Amino acid sequence: MTSMEVKEVVDHPIKLRVMRLGKPAMVNSKVVTCDSKDLPGNALNAHLKKEVTTLANAETLAAGSFLMVPNVLENLYLGETFLCYIYLKNESSQTIHDIILKAEIDTATSHIPILGPKAFPKLDPYASIDVIVKHEVKEHGSVNKLICQVEYDRKHSFETIFSYRVPKPLDLKTKFYNTVTDEVYLEVQVQNIMSTPITLEKFILEPSVGYDVNLMNHLLTSSENKSVFGDFDILDVKETRQYMYRLSLDQTSEKNPPRTNNLGKLDILWRSNMGTKGQIQSSPLVRQIPELDDITFSITYLPDMVFCEEQFDFTCSIKNNRNRDMQLVVEVSDEEDSNLAWTMISGIHLRLLPPYSTIKTVFSMVALNHGLQVISGIKLKELILNRTYTYNNFGHVFVTQNHS
Repeated sequence: MTSMEVKEVVDHPIKLRVMRLGKPAMVNSKVVTCDSKDLPGNALNAHLKKEVTTLANAETLAAGSFLMVPNVLENLYLGETFLCYIYLKNESSQTIHDIILKAEIDTATSHIPILGPKAFPKLDPYASIDVIVKHEVKEHGSVNKLICQVEYDRKHSFETIFSYRVPKPLDLKTKFYNTVTDEVYLEVQVQNIMSTPITLEKFILEPSVGYDVNLMNHLLTSSENKSVFGDFDILDVKETRQYMYRLSLDQTSEKNPPRTNNLGKLDILWRSNMGTKGQIQSSPLVRQIPELDDITFSITYLPDMVFCEEQFDFTCSIKNNRNRDMQLVVEVSDEEDSNLAWTMISGIHLRLLPPYSTIKTVFSMVALNHGLQVISGIKLKELILNRTYTYNNFGHVFVTQNHS
């Protein structure tokens, strides 16, 4: 025979009620009417006269939008503020003394006190106490619990639990594009997965230490740095948008900024219906650092257009990516069937290149034919380890006919 523990149900004189506070919603009056000789008769017109959203003696006119308390509260999303109203009432004819009220949020990982313990000396018969508490939601995906505890007369107590879910407001996807100059292009795709449209007030990338960020979401023709998304950055339900950022090493922070896989965080601020504010910060944006070659060779300056049979110069950057000195010799050679010819001496010795340092070198060529031409034919010989690095098809230049 099994034993069963029976708990006595206590009818407490104090009643606890909790109501979540929400913003009103905009509604429009629905005007549905018909002629009195039609089949419904005056049923539809009689119903319109009872509607609170219609105008008296002008029920068939749509009077615009009205504010209405929603019948069902909207979802509480990550980054928004949980606002609730706690109501205590003494429903007995006796005065209750030494009331203590406590409230906490119980999540999957933590217990967060949001109220108290708050003490009240007494509560007269049929009197009430009301308290408003708020909490910024910072966890999603699990069932959060609001636990309210009440103690009174130093010997009685009870608690009430209210559960609610916290879904994600936005769906973020990122892609990284690495370049030979150690710049990183970050593409961010954001989708509104909430039930209402929102206005994005802030969508910025906070870079890690040692990186500079350049926004690529503004019109080039605008002197006021105007966004490509317009003055009001509205994101509709299920709408997807893309943002682009360019990150480069901050050469002023230190002599040799370290290469890191942590590029920073996204800071997002939005407002939904009736100005409800929400803010989230993404987890660190981590990329896979590509393996660098011994030398990074890139063009830093190249004319947009050159004239046929006239010499032009361009500048290249040579960076030592190894923890050792390099002694480099620059050799140039004309490629077969090339419409560009070198006009500089081959075999130039560069100064000793220390570890992780950069040197800039000017190259000279002449165009032999017009059109879009490919730059090729550079070799860097490293004398210490006797290695050769060849660079072909590393640039293009447009050649036009000189009509002067």
